[in-house]
Amino acid sequence: MAYYDLKKKPPLTTKEGEEDVLYPEIVYIGTITAKELLEYTSKCSGFKVGAMDGMLMSIFDGMVHWLNQGFRVELGEFGYFSGKIKANRLVKKKTDIRSGSIHFGDVNFRPSAKLKKALDGELTRTPDHTFRHSSNHSMDELEQWLMAYLDKNSFIKRTTYTEQTGRLKWKATQDLKFFMEKGLIVSKGRGNQKYYVRAEKEQ
Repeated sequence: MAYYDLKKKPPLTTKEGEEDVLYPEIVYIGTITAKELLEYTSKCSGFKVGAMDGMLMSIFDGMVHWLNQGFRVELGEFGYFSGKIKANRLVKKKTDIRSGSIHFGDVNFRPSAKLKKALDGELTRTPDHTFRHSSNHSMDELEQWLMAYLDKNSFIKRTTYTEQTGRLKWKATQDLKFFMEKGLIVSKGRGNQKYYVRAEKEQ
């Protein structure tokens, strides 16, 4: 499940006399790292993480090679990559600038029709996350919510737990430690990369 919020249309894009309107915008709840993606894919497919990581590096090197040659590169069902160039300065005549002043500056990505069509997950309006105090849910209620969440998702991060339960950072950390000591979940990773999975998945 993904979340969205409704925001006012920017004034610069609103025509004179036009009423204020709202548009939907996705609310990101975190970033899945390459390592997390590979570990998840490994569990679903059986491919080794190391093998997939090596393949990604090889694909990256190949893509860079062809982009530098001026080609667009198609990457399976993901879409198309293309190089973007820029000049150190703007000129009025073609003869006023040399090739040494023009270089690659960015990469464009155009998703495939299949990728766009595949994004058909459930969306729900995000709750108000401006918590000043931790929510007063009981530990039993929090445990039920956490287990239900992990039934649908392979892992959870502390930030997601905070956003979904209304528990402040320090309280959320205590909650997750309590559930670990109870044997319900185990932690993976360190620092900002730490996440939690069901304990039985370690068997």
